[in-house]
Amino acid sequence: MGINPLFQEDFFLTIQAKYHAVENVQTHPFYVIAIKGTVYVNLIALDSTFSPQQLLSLQVAYQQKGILLVHLWEDVWISKREQVLSRIHSFCGQNKSLHGRKAKVVEVDTIAAKTFLEANHLQGYIKTKYSFGLMFGDELSAVACFAASRPMKSKGEHYKSAELVRFATKASTTIVGGLGKLVKHFLQEVPVNDLMTYADRDWSLGKGYDKLGFHFSGTTEPVIFYVDIKTMNRYQSHRLPKKILTAFDEQKILNLDDFLTQNGFLKVFNTGNLKYHLYTNV
Repeated sequence: MGINPLFQEDFFLTIQAKYHAVENVQTHPFYVIAIKGTVYVNLIALDSTFSPQQLLSLQVAYQQKGILLVHLWEDVWISKREQVLSRIHSFCGQNKSLHGRKAKVVEVDTIAAKTFLEANHLQGYIKTKYSFGLMFGDELSAVACFAASRPMKSKGEHYKSAELVRFATKASTTIVGGLGKLVKHFLQEVPVNDLMTYADRDWSLGKGYDKLGFHFSGTTEPVIFYVDIKTMNRYQSHRLPKKILTAFDEQKILNLDDFLTQNGFLKVFNTGNLKYHLYTNV
């Protein structure tokens, strides 16, 4: 049922109003909606009791039929509604298309990167070393954020690796060659032996990275999050608000899960990430 008992109905009616070709294909135990026969969305209430393996198995079953299935949690729909709709718009091939070759690469300051990513990325902003964007005229239409390079002694004395941490385009916009252009620019500015990135398995099969020449290098375990039911903000345990962590350390009785439950948090997870590497000739 979730925090909002009308969560699934709200999503269905919102999508139906935009695309019309929407149908329920499963209602128990999973609640799966097909949109234009292109993307299938599994709606997950915050009080669900599914395990990560159950969601992964469902995703694989659809993938074997050639169907993209994404997992949409109730808190993400509530807190990131416009970003969710933008992703679905893209999956349905409804985006406006721009050509990356016509864009100018610019360095993006922290404030502009944060504003852009909070508006256009499902996971919002995270602090990184480098941010670059694509400008069409005077409009910022894409942002990519990269972590600082770091030595990887296990791969060689002078081996360095960096990470692509975030990439987003303006809502309802696809930029052909846009990510590739930003990655190329970063590698010219910061020479490294490889560039690593992750694709969220809840939302992606990683095909965009395959097309850019990234090599699939494995999967990660599901990630645990704690949702503040007042704000619908998600936190990993090490990124919980300082006052919550301080109160937990001081009480010495409950374990973290029980303490957070008593303080208005719910435990959720994603289905892990797909890990990719782009190897350079450095």
